[in-house]
Amino acid sequence: MIRYSLQCADGHGFEEWFDSMAEYDRRAAAGDLACPDCGSHEVAKAISAPNVARGAAAPAPACPATGGPGCGRCAFDA
Repeated sequence: MIRYSLQCADGHGFEEWFDSMAEYDRRAAAGDLACPDCGSHEVAKAISAPNVARGAAAPAPACPATGGPGCGRCAFDA
């Protein structure tokens, strides 16, 4: 599933879920998308930032002098 932010020609923004990018392309080409506010079928993808999953923070680099956690003598301890 993929969620797109969409916008109609009148500027109404909304989101809709699709099974794939191909499904969005097919429905957009067929005029099968409609704004829930005004019913306009002139709908296109709106600019949006991707939603990227974040994992755990990366561990601090090992001290190049000792090979262990920060030794307190270099920039790697910041």
